[in-house]
Amino acid sequence: MNIKAVCFDMDGVIVDTMRHHVEAWRHAFNENGYEHEELVFYLREGMPGKNTIRDVFEHFNIVINEEKVEDIYVQKRNYFKKHAQYEYIEETVSTLKALSKKQIPIAVVTGSRKEFVSEVLSRLPVTFDIIVTGDDVKEGKPSPEPYLLAMGRYSFKPSEWLVIENAPLGIQSAKEAGAYCLAVETTLDAKYLREADQIIRPKDLLHNVMNLIKL
Repeated sequence: MNIKAVCFDMDGVIVDTMRHHVEAWRHAFNENGYEHEELVFYLREGMPGKNTIRDVFEHFNIVINEEKVEDIYVQKRNYFKKHAQYEYIEETVSTLKALSKKQIPIAVVTGSRKEFVSEVLSRLPVTFDIIVTGDDVKEGKPSPEPYLLAMGRYSFKPSEWLVIENAPLGIQSAKEAGAYCLAVETTLDAKYLREADQIIRPKDLLHNVMNLIKL
C-alpha cells in the first residue's frame, strides 16, 4: 500500500451533524404523515437529499410524485437551517492538522450542498486541496462518481487514496472508486460498516491514518 492522499467525508466525520440531519428528516416526513425510525435515515447518509426521499418511499413501496419530493426536501432543509447546531469532531481536526503539516493532499467529498460545506470548512484551521459537494455531481453516493471526481484532480491511482467514511453508502462509493476505506464508528455500529477495509473508533483515527501513510 502506498497512500499519497486522504479524502474525508464531512457529515459525521468532520462535523457532528448527522443527528441534526436525521431529526430534520424525521420532522419533514412526519409533517407529511409518515413516521420512520432514525436508522432509516442513518443508513442513507451521503445520498443526495431528493434521492433519499425517493429511496425511502421506494423501500416502503409507496408511490409519490415529484411535487411531494420537493415539498419534503424543502421542509427538511428549512428545519435543518433553523435548528441545526454542530461541533467539529476533535479527532478528525487533529488528523487534518497533522496531514496538512506533512503536506499530504487532503480532500472532502460530501453529499451536502455547497453553501453548507463552505460554511463548515471556513471555520477549520486547514485548507482542503479538493472539495466535492453534492452540487458538483450528477450521481451522489453510493455511486463512485463523487470520489472519482476528487481523484481526477491528481495523477495518483485510486489505490493510492485513503478515504475516511462513517456510513455504508459512502463506503460503497469509496470502494467502487478503488480507494482504501477506513470507517469510523461515529454514527453507526461496526456491523453496518463491514464493507470498509478497516473499522476504528474515533480516538484511533490519527494513529491509524498516520500508520497507513507511513508517517
